[in-house]
Amino acid sequence: MNIYAGLEILRKRKTPVFNVAEIARALNVKRGHAKTYAKRMTDKKLLFRLAKGLYSTTEDPVYYGSYIIPNSYISFNSALYLHGIINQIPAVVQIVVPKRTRRHVDGIEFITLPVDMVFGFEKKPYAGHEISIADVEKAIIDIIYKQGAVPGNILKKADRAKLISYAKKTRVKLNRG
Repeated sequence: MNIYAGLEILRKRKTPVFNVAEIARALNVKRGHAKTYAKRMTDKKLLFRLAKGLYSTTEDPVYYGSYIIPNSYISFNSALYLHGIINQIPAVVQIVVPKRTRRHVDGIEFITLPVDMVFGFEKKPYAGHEISIADVEKAIIDIIYKQGAVPGNILKKADRAKLISYAKKTRVKLNRG
């Protein structure tokens, strides 16, 4: 099988992110051959290396961000930007993870929240796949939890009842910044 046929097999999978073992399973080859396929695809810019042993079919961190770690989702300013609440493009995609990670991926900031605060996100279509993204109210709660406040004009754009419900659930105080 050539690398182009292998790439098509990978693109048909549900996730845009793969480790070497997943590439080996998808292409039905041994791990050593999967590494070779990954290297050749990376050299031709058909596949992109995110971290050691981790590859994606795209360079867009919004697209692959919530696939890197299970139960993670896009939140904070990244989610507010994608929902059209703020206009400034975040420098990095902020991903909430339920457990601290040592993984480093360019363009991604992993932010650890307690497991009981990992809720309020949904799957939304993005570039042919689905991304996990916080709803507006949960993104606001996450910001307040980590940074203390958000500007009042952002609070006005949220569903007040849902925001209050999330605040009670997380014991976060809704103060205007």
